[in-house]
Order: sequence, then C-alpha cells, then structure tokens
Amino acid sequence: MIAALRKLTSIRLPFWVMFMNTFSMAVGFYMMIPLLASYLLNDILLTVTMVGIISAIRSFSQQGLSVLCGTLADKLGYKRTILIGLLIRTFGFGMFGFVDSIPGFIIACFFSGLGGSLFNPASYAYYAALSTSSNRITIYAIREMLSNMGFVVGPVLGALLMGFHFRYVSLAAALIFAFSFFFSLFFLPAIQSEQSRKAYTGIWSQMQTVWSNRPFRRFMLFTMISWSLVTQLYIAVPFRVHQLASDANIGLIYSSGAIVMVLLQVPLSKLGNRKLQPFGVMSLGTLLLAGGLFTLGMIGSMWGIYAGVILFMIGQVFLQPMMNTMVSDYAGDEQIASYFGFNSFALSIGAIIGNVGGGYLYDLGTYLGWQSLPWVCFLVFGLMNIRFMLKEQRTAGSGNAIRRTV
Repeated sequence: MIAALRKLTSIRLPFWVMFMNTFSMAVGFYMMIPLLASYLLNDILLTVTMVGIISAIRSFSQQGLSVLCGTLADKLGYKRTILIGLLIRTFGFGMFGFVDSIPGFIIACFFSGLGGSLFNPASYAYYAALSTSSNRITIYAIREMLSNMGFVVGPVLGALLMGFHFRYVSLAAALIFAFSFFFSLFFLPAIQSEQSRKAYTGIWSQMQTVWSNRPFRRFMLFTMISWSLVTQLYIAVPFRVHQLASDANIGLIYSSGAIVMVLLQVPLSKLGNRKLQPFGVMSLGTLLLAGGLFTLGMIGSMWGIYAGVILFMIGQVFLQPMMNTMVSDYAGDEQIASYFGFNSFALSIGAIIGNVGGGYLYDLGTYLGWQSLPWVCFLVFGLMNIRFMLKEQRTAGSGNAIRRTV
C-alpha cells in the first residue's frame, strides 16, 4: 500500500478528476441498487423471479448497449460521452422514487442502464488512454478501490434514507450523479482515442474489426460466465436475509465486504498479477466468487452470510482489475472504448443469465424443498468456467500474448 501511495505523486491531473468521479458515482450507485431488490421484494412484494427480470433489464440496458455506445465514445470523444451518460443516469435514478408499478420500474431501469452504457466504456477507455503498460494494473486497482469505498459509504447512506422512504434514496442518488455531471463538465479535460484522430471509419466497420479478434471473443465468453456469478450478490443477500433474519441491516452486510475490498484491492491485485498468469488471476477470482456464494447459501446463520460476502468480495478484488487490464491489452492503443463496449455486452449476457437464471433457481429450490439447489449450481458453474480458462491459458499461450510488466 505504501509503494502504491508513493506512485500517486506521478499520476496526472486528469486521473485525479476521474478518481473523484469514480468515487462519487460509486456512492450514488451503491446507495440505491443493492437496496432496490430489497425494496421490490419487501415493499412492492414482487417475486424473486420478477426482481431478477427487472435487474436483468437494467444490466442489459447498461451493458448490452455498450457495444454501440463504446464505439460512439471512440468517435465523439470520451468526455462528451461521459457527460451525456451522466445526464441520462440522473434522470433514470430520479425516476425510481416516483414509480410503483412494474412498467415504471422497467422504464427507470432502462434509462439508468442506458446512462451507464454511455459513460462506463468511455471512462474505462479514458483511464486506459492515459495509463501505460507499467502502471495500468495499479491505476485500475486504485479505480476499483475507490469504487469499493463508494460501496462502503453508499449502502450505509441508502439504509439511513430508506428509514424515511425509498424516494429519498432515489433523489439522493440522482443528485450525486448530477454533481458528477457538473464536476466533469468543468474540470475533466477532453481526450480522444488514437482512432478518433485518424480518418473516419464507419461504426459498423469499427465494430467488425473488434469482433474479428478471435482470442478476445473467447475472453468475452469467460468474462460472461464469471459475471453471471458477480450479479448474484444483489439478489442472493436480500434472499438469504429474508430467509434467516428479515430485520437485518443489508447495507451493513454489503459495507463490511466492501471494507475488505478497500483494504486489500491494491496489494492483492498487484500480488496476483505478479505471481499468476492473467487467466490464472481470473480463475482464482471466479473460484472465490463461487465459493462465497456457496458459503453464503449453505451456512444457515448471519455469520455465514457475512463470511460468504467477504469471500465473494475478495474474488472481485482479483477478477475486476485483471479483467479491465486484459481488455486494454487486447485493444492496444486504438478503439479502446469499443473493446470495453464489446466486453460490457458480454457482461450483460452474463447478467441476464445470472439474474433471471439465479432468480429462477431460488424460486425452484424453495418450491422443490431443496434449499441448496442454487448454491450448488453456482459452484459447479464457476468450476466449469475455471477449467476452460486454465485450458485457454495452457493451450493458446494467451499469457505470452497479454502478459504485462508491472
């Protein structure tokens, strides 16, 4: 951690603006989205399957549209795309507080996700364009650490506001994204990718170029499967709390895991990058995700929920910075946002599988009286993906192709 902090003095001003942006947007996101499932389950009285469908719509609109939005970001410029996305996200989050029907929640989810589909690939590309191969894993680890700090603060604030009404949670989250918009407008320098400075090539042609990268297509398949496990967290925790102790503080559970991520994000990310090949790091992260879900579901106590969430969070510590670094390495110096957009699309498919499939498994396990069904399935699913990733590492020589010097 000390070594990482020393490197902060060499980080340029645009990074500091982006770091502030990352933290504030994470607070706004995590103060509402983790509590949304609880609100829909306990206040609106929707089934777990319907909550999964609504969550899948938000995930798909945020990540499924990122193929187009990432390509647009390479053309329009990263700052402009970030600003448009922040405005749309502000509207979507504010809308959540004023609807009480399934169609209304679906519309709010769509606009919330659309905003993310615009600013997420552009912001990741902004980080990649300014970083180098020698500091990229550190930059992304710091970014994830700040996001996790938002995960610590957000659920606590959300839980406090939830004591009054969910509308206050919605409006507070919208105001935070409005702040991020004006902060970016006045302080974030404009930057474009190398592709934007070249002669114009059609959006479709640019998308075909990215899709023709066969190793990257396989990589997207692996991230899709791992992400189906990541998305379980926002349904699995409310589901288990509802089963064991409906009056438990969900925000505190999420925050406890996020604190672990903040403390371990940078050192564990660098350690994994130094000791393991890229797919080895992702395999370790996936194993911890699946193991955390299995622990959360199989131990019938609140301590089991806390232990499972912490184990799950450590899995994210390994998975997410490495995943973002590998996307940047596949992209090189051109079409960075397009690559992130394509990978976000793969994550959206994983989110649909995770939200809809996971919600169905929860209800099916309850119906059949086999409470362990979803947790066993998650573990098996994760182990299968690990097997394929390690095979890719061995047979395709992918480690040599994308290995970095830290």
